[in-house]
Amino acid sequence: MAEWQSRFWKTTASGYVGMVVRMLLGLVLFRTMFLQFSDAQFGFWALLWSLFGYGILLDFGFGFTAQKAVAEKTAIGDVPGLSKLLATILWTYIGMGGLLLMFFLAIREPFLARMGVVALNHEEFARTYTVFFIGLAVLFPLGLFPEILRGLHRTDLANWIGTLTSLINFAFLYWGLTAHWNFALLMGISVTTSALPNIVAAVFAVRHLPGISFSPRLFEWRAVRAQMGFSITAYLITSSNLMIMKSDQLVISLALGVALVTIYQAGSKIGEMLGWFGSQFHQMISPAAAAMHVRGDESGLRHLLLRISRLTFLLVTPAYLLCAVYLEPLIRVFTGKPCVDSTWWVGQALLLSMYSLQITSGCSKRVLMMCGEQKRLLLMSLAEAAANVLLSVILAYQIGVLGVAVGTMIPTVLVGWLWVIPLTLKKLDLPFKSYVVYHLEGTLRPLAVFTVILTALVVWFPATAHSNLLQLGWRASLCLAPLLLLGRKVIRDMSRA
Repeated sequence: MAEWQSRFWKTTASGYVGMVVRMLLGLVLFRTMFLQFSDAQFGFWALLWSLFGYGILLDFGFGFTAQKAVAEKTAIGDVPGLSKLLATILWTYIGMGGLLLMFFLAIREPFLARMGVVALNHEEFARTYTVFFIGLAVLFPLGLFPEILRGLHRTDLANWIGTLTSLINFAFLYWGLTAHWNFALLMGISVTTSALPNIVAAVFAVRHLPGISFSPRLFEWRAVRAQMGFSITAYLITSSNLMIMKSDQLVISLALGVALVTIYQAGSKIGEMLGWFGSQFHQMISPAAAAMHVRGDESGLRHLLLRISRLTFLLVTPAYLLCAVYLEPLIRVFTGKPCVDSTWWVGQALLLSMYSLQITSGCSKRVLMMCGEQKRLLLMSLAEAAANVLLSVILAYQIGVLGVAVGTMIPTVLVGWLWVIPLTLKKLDLPFKSYVVYHLEGTLRPLAVFTVILTALVVWFPATAHSNLLQLGWRASLCLAPLLLLGRKVIRDMSRA
């Protein structure tokens, strides 16, 4: 049995426990924020946290490089070399965090003015902005340590740490929201508790790397020079992917006003959940693919891609269909407010986009990245990002918030099916027919039965806009039980040689 298979379910299980905990807590927290905050507050909160993702732009690919280097250098026992590399990256991050803070503090007033913050909210939003970017400057360098754990093949440990700190984050934020604490204090709680998993990961990373040092005296730029080509390409790919994922809120804020971000957020939440669900299957792919590529194990790479991709298809497809069919009550559950037509359509567009992304790119892009195809991946990502922003801006002025969602959906679907999949099959020397047949083996019958049951429920036991999670849950369980039973061979294959 391959190493990735022996760890697959342990890592995946820890990921799903964390996902379910975050999903349930997020449901309560999202709804509480939606009801407690004004539209302007909710939109500003969402916009700031979307900007948090842009901090990855200063990563320069070193986080991914650190993960790769930890796996390689621990295998050969090169602790001194690893110390130089990690110390250089960490202190580079610390310097960048300081510069990041000074920059955003300098542009605070123009930023607030451009976002259309009214005078009544100015003082409160200015304090919140300052607190957020102080927290961002601290969070940025700490993000190195979860990458180290992943490089040590302890993604499961990183997942458990994240789950525990999610509980702490929820407890304090919910307390603050229900006690009507001020906006800036709530943001301070949010960024502080968000830093906790990285701090705990740092403790475990040091324990699992005896002899490692992060002393600034070890700073040596030559330690990362050999990795620069891969790092910069990974950085540019991450940057373009981030533009795809995070630009929508910014486009809406600039073109339509920050308050309308609320409509987009309400519609996008279910798609985000679907993405979390699908991505748990993909946590083992990158390190496993890297090891196989180094050994020249092409058969192992095909085996890795096909098995995880087929499992993703079997389980993400019914999740997508359930979300699409019951989107209206799901949005109401999450927001506590009726689902308006524009929110429903935004949700459907982003759901389809996320489903296509999981099926076409979730496995394939990770394998391609580890197999020396990073330059082609960069070209794909840049083309998709450019098309996303251009279409989103044009359609935002034509059809409003829905246009931004459609501008995201179209490039994602086209690039995934017409570019990513063909390149992956060519790289692994897989005929398209064989790829399709493999995915249908063991999945066609369970998915067909699932579809019949779901259709019958929609016709004879339709859910209403007021259906709660329990009412939606029994319908989902009734559909999924036979699917899991009939698809058990595909699931068992994940831990077989």
